[in-house]
Amino acid sequence: MLKKFQKIFFLFLILTNQILAQSFGFGCLGFVGGFGGYTYQQYKPDGLNRYVANFNSSYSEYIDKNMSDFGKATGYRVGVNIFRAKFAGFFITPKGFYQQLNEKNSAIVYQTAVGINYEYDLKIKSWGVGADVGIPVTGFLSWKILDGSILVNSARFTETINSSQGTSVRKYDNDKTEIGYSIGTGFVFEIIKDYISLEGSASYSLLTIDKMKADDGSGNLNFNSQTGSTDKFINSGGFNTVIQLNLGFPL
Repeated sequence: MLKKFQKIFFLFLILTNQILAQSFGFGCLGFVGGFGGYTYQQYKPDGLNRYVANFNSSYSEYIDKNMSDFGKATGYRVGVNIFRAKFAGFFITPKGFYQQLNEKNSAIVYQTAVGINYEYDLKIKSWGVGADVGIPVTGFLSWKILDGSILVNSARFTETINSSQGTSVRKYDNDKTEIGYSIGTGFVFEIIKDYISLEGSASYSLLTIDKMKADDGSGNLNFNSQTGSTDKFINSGGFNTVIQLNLGFPL
């Protein structure tokens, strides 16, 4: 009886593995996918740009070119496609990732013969979890009908002043964790089927950062909001795009 049960159990495992190998993973059962790529993000930093406008106004007589506004950041994204489950006519992929975006602007102030360089550097870091649902279009191209993620966002703003007297650095971090999301669509192009693919997404991302606090405890970044203004450091997000390379490997 025991031997008969073992044979049945062994046959069950073989059949189950064959079924799952056709439905899960990037090549067969036990494959997981890592990815890395480039990301671009538009956003509306009303508070930060007011801070930039105050700088340009204060030194208008001494700068040849105003410091530029912020609003377009670039960076990288790395993560894991936990699995890709393939069913009749569609697929679903849960994923997790880390993303870092950066935008930097500068200006030189000539109050004397020797210029003073002001550099503003913004870094936005995000941890995200999400999933996409898509359908195959051809043997090597799939359409991600819906690609959505929930994001945990943080920011650091660094003001660096370089002069003949030396370098001064002030850093500000957001005073609380901010939750956002992205929702969009995209494609998956198979380079080596089930093992290497190129993936692209275009989406709208919600991104807000309220206040920025100095890391030395001296207080919040003051961007001189008008009375009754609801300006935040970053008021909202915008268009986001990601181009990434997916690699499948066995567990």
